[in-house]
Amino acid sequence: MKPALLLLLSYGAGLATGLLRFGDPLTVLVVLGSIGLWSRRRPASIWPLVLLLGRLTALAVLARESHRCGAKLPAGVIALKARVQDPVFVDAPVARVAPLGAGCDGAIDARWPGGTEVQAGSVVRLEGRWIRRPDRSGRADGILIVSQSQVTRLVPGPADRVRNWIGHSVRELYGRRSGTVEALLVNRRGAMSAELRDRYARAGLVHILSISGFHVGVIAGWVALIGVLAGVPRARAAVGAAAVAFGYVMFLGWPAPAARAALLAGLVAQFHLRQRNPQAVSLLAVAALLVVLLDPWAVLDPGAWLSVAALAGALQATRWSDRAVGTRWWHRTAAASVGATVATAPITATLFGLVSLAGVLLNFIAVPLAAVAVPGLLLSLLLSAVAPSLAHPVAAGAGAVLGLLDQVAWWGGSWDASAVVQPAGPAAALPWLGILGLAGWSISGGTTRAEAVRRTALGLAAGTWLLLGVENYQAVRDATSGLTLHFLDVGQGDAALVRTPAGRWVLIDAGPRDERTDAGRRVVAPFLARHRVGGLAVAVLSHAHADHLGGFGSVLERYPASRMLEPAELVADSLYLGFLDELEVLGIPWQAARDGLRFELDSVRFTVLHPDTGWSGWRLDLNEDSVMLLVEYGAFRALFSGDAGVAAEARLAGRVGPVDLLKVGHHGSRSASGEAWLAELRPQAAIISSGNGNRYGHPHREVLERLVRRGIGVWRTDLQGTLTVTTDGRSFSLSGRGRHETIHTRGLSGAPE
Repeated sequence: MKPALLLLLSYGAGLATGLLRFGDPLTVLVVLGSIGLWSRRRPASIWPLVLLLGRLTALAVLARESHRCGAKLPAGVIALKARVQDPVFVDAPVARVAPLGAGCDGAIDARWPGGTEVQAGSVVRLEGRWIRRPDRSGRADGILIVSQSQVTRLVPGPADRVRNWIGHSVRELYGRRSGTVEALLVNRRGAMSAELRDRYARAGLVHILSISGFHVGVIAGWVALIGVLAGVPRARAAVGAAAVAFGYVMFLGWPAPAARAALLAGLVAQFHLRQRNPQAVSLLAVAALLVVLLDPWAVLDPGAWLSVAALAGALQATRWSDRAVGTRWWHRTAAASVGATVATAPITATLFGLVSLAGVLLNFIAVPLAAVAVPGLLLSLLLSAVAPSLAHPVAAGAGAVLGLLDQVAWWGGSWDASAVVQPAGPAAALPWLGILGLAGWSISGGTTRAEAVRRTALGLAAGTWLLLGVENYQAVRDATSGLTLHFLDVGQGDAALVRTPAGRWVLIDAGPRDERTDAGRRVVAPFLARHRVGGLAVAVLSHAHADHLGGFGSVLERYPASRMLEPAELVADSLYLGFLDELEVLGIPWQAARDGLRFELDSVRFTVLHPDTGWSGWRLDLNEDSVMLLVEYGAFRALFSGDAGVAAEARLAGRVGPVDLLKVGHHGSRSASGEAWLAELRPQAAIISSGNGNRYGHPHREVLERLVRRGIGVWRTDLQGTLTVTTDGRSFSLSGRGRHETIHTRGLSGAPE
């Protein structure tokens, strides 16, 4: 293995484990130091010492992190003075602000109320609610939801003036496409529609939207080409291109993927000047090492991992194809696209639950379009400052190319087979790691094209047999499990699936959807696909709140339901009204869920206990009008409570009787699961569906204390992940991450007639 790569891996391992607080710091330092001293005369002595250096760096970074505003600002309603770093527009309400006089360092995200516009460089007084929202690395962060703002003065610096000018010029030149333009040029995607961003991701073209090595490479390439055409020697043109790339990345705030590309461009230019030709892998390792030295948190940045993995995969695949297939541009493009997709698949599956396959083909179209669009966009902005009469014609041409790019993404992202969607997590990476290993084995050792095909076919055959065995085992287990209930880990929301003994499925809620995520597409639909579900017998919406309703659209378009039950409480909400429209388009029969409604599927009895339009609380609170559904199989009884609270519980007093399993109401809010309710139900186990670190504080401490005090076993999706309950009608078993328990049912004694 190359020394530069070993150096990167050793330092990165020490840095990453330190930032993730893995192991006791003192013990780790002593062990690593002892190994380094013991082996100081051995060739391998450098690596434990480099790892130790990474760990020490992490300690210093964490000490500094405690002073950042993301870590120090108290959760809740706050007032502060801040300097706006990004311009705020009606279509882009999220911007970075740097708090002033708050006793902390660094900038935070702030979301302004609709209709607000603020220039970068403004000093403002803000009032709002600070919501802590740690990023994927666990780094303290969050967002300030601004309720009131007042600009006290405007003191823009040079960078602020440039950002304001770019924002206004983009909107003047490109109108409704300004969101995509800002994503391509200044790494702001807030003005893009969530649906368009999702289509880019599913089409495998999200790298075109993210400021990454691709953008820096395009800009550097055009600068170098212009320099060569102007008569500048190639080496000096490369240096000029690297300098422009550095300036561009610094202006953007040094995002890790773009920083890697700028540093790589600088290294390549340096070696050209010195007339040296270093190995590509070593050069990439050095660039990545420089990135983490300058920004230690980059070692945990998904964008940095994806950037390095994509380039490494493309380089390895292209090197093999040049030798075994050919050097024509389509050979190299195909090899690079396949190599980047395979190399990044384990990462995207783990973090996002999505691996796009369409990008392998679509990159043939999208990459040339983006390579033309990006310089066209930049040129139109420059002309708007020096020759406004020419800016609009150039913007029209660049906008037309950009429109074609959007169409490619929209078209590719609509293919059902364009992406593999599965629940995010380490388990999702396993098959892709196998494919990555197979790809590496197929092209290793100087293989010919025929040998690579033979190895690939052999590996795919073995994998197919393994997959068939796993699916057959799953099918046999499902067929013999009786009634199965799955409580899916969808974050702060609800989604549950009931599988009858004969294999019919009932969906109860479908999880949340917002501008960042869609639990229906990310969790529910992949779960159904993994269990080879063709459609739903019944779908139940407990009530029309986004954390229960949001995912239905993504699920029902792939898994239509024979019948939909919901409270039928018409609310003036665009998400709910769109949901009703979608039911009509899909032709799904709709029925109001009312007290007394009963149906049976394969000996499983379903009874709606609530709501009732005749009760005094109807339409006073959408949560209290949630569908409460009793599921019975043999002697087993389970109650789904939706978000109903103590008011609905009081209405049903004396009508339900003991249950074995309770899906706790309102994610464990203290407004539900009252003492009298628990005393009547006497559940043996309680399921709480809530998101890890949610801003509502669910489940509430008082609810947990009430459950524990009554000896009720508490199971939580935020702690144990997706929970599965199986029952034969006489006993039931619960299982989740790291936990399993079997309980005998109480039977029907005490249940009301």
